[in-house]
Amino acid sequence: MVRQRVSREDRLGKAVEFGCGTGFFTETLARKADSLVATDLSPRMLELARARVRAPHVTFQAEDCQATTFPPDAFDTAFVGLVIHFTEPTRTLGEMRRILKPGGTLITVNLDPRALGGFHGLRCVVRVLYHGLTGYRTKPPKGFGRNVLTERELRDLLEQSGLKVASSETFKDPSRSSNIPLEYVRATKS
Repeated sequence: MVRQRVSREDRLGKAVEFGCGTGFFTETLARKADSLVATDLSPRMLELARARVRAPHVTFQAEDCQATTFPPDAFDTAFVGLVIHFTEPTRTLGEMRRILKPGGTLITVNLDPRALGGFHGLRCVVRVLYHGLTGYRTKPPKGFGRNVLTERELRDLLEQSGLKVASSETFKDPSRSSNIPLEYVRATKS
């Protein structure tokens, strides 16, 4: 659903993606960008993304979205997909504002498991822990889930960071009761 939404974006200009992982969103972003820097903390993830995405205008590098090596006002668009909950959101959003050009756009995809109530919320937590332990064979990182934001909390933090929310859409697969709602938020640097 998110890739379909990204494919409807206008041109992204000079863009950066944080938390590219295996390149799941990178391919779609590359079609919309004049140039794209795909970043991740993990060198192994960058290797996988590099093997998946062969576009000549895409470069890959290790970066921490909370404290990048990029100069101020470097990008027209920053994409932070399904990453903000692993960071200190205030630091991350401040860094996004710093590296965006005036009028630049931040696109963030936020998951909001707290929007699921009762049994569905409990089921979601169990599934996340189960897949983390079996799929990645590791326990969740310390503080995992501590920085999960609701849509309202994310919007408030964006505004406090000097980013004006332009639009917000929520995606949820109605065929799956435990599907975590995803918010696709576009904000501009004021």
